[in-house]
Amino acid sequence: MTIPESIKQFITWIQGFDHHILQNEDDIKEKFIFPMFKHLCYPDKCHREYPLAKNKSGNYDRNYENAEIYFTTDNIKEQNTDTSLIFIQAIELDKTKLNNAIEKARFYSNDCNPLFFIVTNGYIIKVFKRLHYSREELVFDINIDTLKNKDIASRFYNKLNFHVVKNIEKNTTDFLINTKHNLIEKFIRCHPDLQDVLEKCNFEPCIMREGYRLVVVKPKVAIACNLPKAFAEGNCEIQFSSILFRGLKINLNHQEILGQLMTGLYTQVDWECRRFLKRLDKNNFKVILGQTTVILSKLEVADLCLCVDEVCQEYKNSIINFENALETWNFEFVNFSVSRGFILFSVRQELWELMQQFANEFDYTKGKSEWHLFHREGISIRVSRGIRDHTFIFPKLDRDLSLLSNNQINIIYELNNLNFQSIETGKLTLWQQDIGVRGTWTARYTKQWLLEKYIPKVINYYSDKFQLSEAELLAKITNYASDRMLIQEIDNIINLAPYLRDIQSWLHIYVENIAASLLKPYYQAYTNLVRNTDSSITGIDYIIGNLRKVEWKNTQEENSSNVKDWKNLTFKYAIDCLDEQVARINNSEYENSFNADLITRIFIWIIENGKISFSQAQLNAAKEALLPLWEQSRFEMRHVLYILIDKAT
Repeated sequence: MTIPESIKQFITWIQGFDHHILQNEDDIKEKFIFPMFKHLCYPDKCHREYPLAKNKSGNYDRNYENAEIYFTTDNIKEQNTDTSLIFIQAIELDKTKLNNAIEKARFYSNDCNPLFFIVTNGYIIKVFKRLHYSREELVFDINIDTLKNKDIASRFYNKLNFHVVKNIEKNTTDFLINTKHNLIEKFIRCHPDLQDVLEKCNFEPCIMREGYRLVVVKPKVAIACNLPKAFAEGNCEIQFSSILFRGLKINLNHQEILGQLMTGLYTQVDWECRRFLKRLDKNNFKVILGQTTVILSKLEVADLCLCVDEVCQEYKNSIINFENALETWNFEFVNFSVSRGFILFSVRQELWELMQQFANEFDYTKGKSEWHLFHREGISIRVSRGIRDHTFIFPKLDRDLSLLSNNQINIIYELNNLNFQSIETGKLTLWQQDIGVRGTWTARYTKQWLLEKYIPKVINYYSDKFQLSEAELLAKITNYASDRMLIQEIDNIINLAPYLRDIQSWLHIYVENIAASLLKPYYQAYTNLVRNTDSSITGIDYIIGNLRKVEWKNTQEENSSNVKDWKNLTFKYAIDCLDEQVARINNSEYENSFNADLITRIFIWIIENGKISFSQAQLNAAKEALLPLWEQSRFEMRHVLYILIDKAT
C-alpha cells in the first residue's frame, strides 16, 4: 500500500526530531508541539492559547500558565466548547511523572470540552480520548523514540490528524454512549429474571491477607492491594463485576491511593467527604480513580467505598507503623528526584566534606577498627560493616543538583529500599525485627549518633591535621529540635496552641467535608475549656467576626435583621455562639472544613490572648479530644495533602 505524502512528511519530521534541543516549556511549544500539529495538518489560525491557574479557594482558575487548544475553525468568534478538538498541556522537562499534569488537563478539558487531551514534557507523550459518559481512554502512552517507529507514527497520524479529528461528531458520540448506558440500566431494571442472572455474576465477598498483600472483595467491587512495605511504596488494582466494566482493571500507584482514596474514610457517599466521588444525580456518581473516570450506580459506589475503607485503613496503618518504628515523626519528610527521607539537622559545607572524607578513609573494606563502618554510595554515606546496613545519610541538594545556596547542607536520614529488601530475604520475616543499635537504626538514634559520636570524632580526627577549631565547626551545626511538649504531658493551656495551629493549617487547605464524629468532642471540649475566660479579652471583634462567618456559611446568606451592634457584643455572647455550634454539630453527620477552620482560629485566639480559668478535668478532656484530631491532621499533611499541594505548584 502506498503511504500518503502527508504521513511520509510526518514520519520524516518526527524521525529527524531531536528532543535534546528542548530547554524549557516555551521550547516544548515552539519547537515540538506547534511543528508536530502543523505536520498533522492543523491550520495555525485554528490554534489558541488557553490560560490556566488556581484561585484562592483551591480551585483551578485562569491567567497563570498556558495550554494550547486546536479548534475546527479559524474564526476566533466560533472557537468555543462546540468546536474544540484537542487540548495540549506542556510541562517541565524534568518532570517524568505526569499524573499531576494529567489531573490538571482533565480538569480543564471538562471546561473546554475537547475530543482529546494531551500531556507532554517534550519526550513523553500521553494522549487521552474523552468519553464523557464512560471512562477516558488512553490511546497513546509513548515517548519520542517510540514515535519514530514508522508504524507507530502512522497510527499516531491516522488517529490525530486534523481531517480525521474535525469530522468526529462529539455530541453524537456523547449521546450514543450515554443512551447506551441508560438503555442497559433500564433494561436490567425491567427484567427481574435478568437481574437474578447478573447477581450470579457478582463477586463472592471475602477479605484475604497474606503478608503485605491484601485483597478485599464485595459483590460489585474487588480491590487487590500491595501494602507499603517499610520504605517501598504500595499500589492497588480495582475491578468491577458489572457487565459494563467487565475486563476493566484500574491500577493506582502510591500517590494516587493517598491523594484520591485516603480522605473521608468510613463516611457515607452523600456526605461529600471523599475526593474521588462526584454525585451526578440521585442514583449515579462520577468516580475518578487514577487516570480513569467511570460512572457508577449508588450500589456500586457503596461497595467501592467499603473496599476502599478496608484497604486504606490497612494502608494507613502500614505507614503509621513504619513511622513509629523508625521514630521519624519529629523530622520533616522530603521527597526529591534522587532520594527521599527525613531532615535530621544541617551543617556547613566544609563540615559535610570532612564527614565524607572520614567515611572514605574508614571504609569497612580498609580495616577492622570500630570506626571502619562506612561505604560511599554516590554522594551519600552508608553506615555498614558490609553484612548489615545501619543507616544511610544523604545531603539534600537543590533542583540544579548543586549544594544549597546558603552553604548549609541538610543531613537526610535516607529511605533505602535495598536495605530492607536484604533484611527480609534473610532469616527475619519482618523488617521491624531488625531495628536496634546492632541492626537498622531509627532516625532518632541516627541523629543522636551523628551529633554525639560521629561528628565529634571527625572534628577530633582532623583538628590537628587541618588546624581546625572545634568550637567553630560545632557552631556550624543547625539542630532542628522541637520544643513543644507531648500532648499527654501538657499542664499549661498555652502549650495546646502549637497543636491547634497544626490542625488549623490542615483545615485551611482541606476542601472536602469532614465527618462530624471527629469534631464533636473537639468542639465540646474546647468550648468548655475557654468558657470561663475573663471578659476583658482583646480582639472580641475578631472572635465575633469568625463566628459570623460560620453562621453565614450555614444559613447561606446574611440575615441583616439579626446583626447586632458589634461594639455591644460581649465574650458571653461569643460563648453562646460556640454553644450553638456545639449543638449544631451534635445534630450533624458531617461538617464543612471552612467552619472547622474558623472555629479553630477562635480557640487559638482565646487561648493565646485570654485569661482563662479552667479545671484539670476540662484540660484533660481538651487533650483527649485533641489527640486523634491532631494525629489525623499530622498524617494527612505529611502523606496526603502534600501530594495535592505539589500538584498546585
